[in-house]
Amino acid sequence: MVRNEVVWRRLVFVVLIIASLAILTVSFRESESGPVHAVQQAGLSLLSPLQSWGARAAEPFQDGYGWIRTLWSAHQEVERLAAELQELQGEAVKLKEQAEENQRLKSLLDLRDKATFPEGTDFEVARVTGKSPTRWEAWIQIDKGSADGIRVDQPVVGATPTAGESLAGKGLVGKVTAVTAHSAQVQLITDSESSVAAKIQGPRAEGIVEGSVSGTLTMDFVDRDIPDVEPKLVVVTSGFGGIYPPAIPIGIVAEVGEEDVNIYKKIEVQAFVDFRVLEEVMVLILPGA
Repeated sequence: MVRNEVVWRRLVFVVLIIASLAILTVSFRESESGPVHAVQQAGLSLLSPLQSWGARAAEPFQDGYGWIRTLWSAHQEVERLAAELQELQGEAVKLKEQAEENQRLKSLLDLRDKATFPEGTDFEVARVTGKSPTRWEAWIQIDKGSADGIRVDQPVVGATPTAGESLAGKGLVGKVTAVTAHSAQVQLITDSESSVAAKIQGPRAEGIVEGSVSGTLTMDFVDRDIPDVEPKLVVVTSGFGGIYPPAIPIGIVAEVGEEDVNIYKKIEVQAFVDFRVLEEVMVLILPGA
């Protein structure tokens, strides 16, 4: 039974092949007005509307596929451009940081070259790595220590962006108070325990610049009878006391007050250095130290 079905299928297949070949032969040999061509034309006439309808029905699907493909390509392009933008923004931030750091270091070198320091003084540039956590103390931590020649009581200067028209941004920061092999702690001149022997340029009035818990500087022990002590005059170290060499800029006179019961003037000093944004400093390694 199964064998007869297989034989029958093979016979039908052979017959169809022979019939197809016969039709093709007749089609090639007969004229365009022959019966085979007529059947072909009739078939095309019947199928043509179906093909046209099928093409119109497929157009929305083709358009939708094209739209989705375009949308996906646009999404990938947006992601690529967003990644490039983020990378470029990162590079811009990095370059800006480098430019600002270079400017700060240039200001330090400018201070080194233009300020008056004892002959033979060496300079060690250090980065600020920490600051006092409370307002009761004023100190910074730097990334240089005894391995770099840093010792206790060495003066420290710095340069910060100009804080105003009358402020140079460069001046005395403080002194080293503690040292390890690769770090040191610097007491700021704004610390309440800090005192710096100073003088006012012009009238040459001498006194002591002291820090405070509030972070303000006051110049005390200036004789109230000294004339011409006025705001905007420059205050520098006097060199007395053996720690700070003379002529290091400290700040400017911000306000002068006098009290009848006090024999000294009350002078408020505005520091040249903005300690809030201090990032690099320069330790003075004095000759013989």
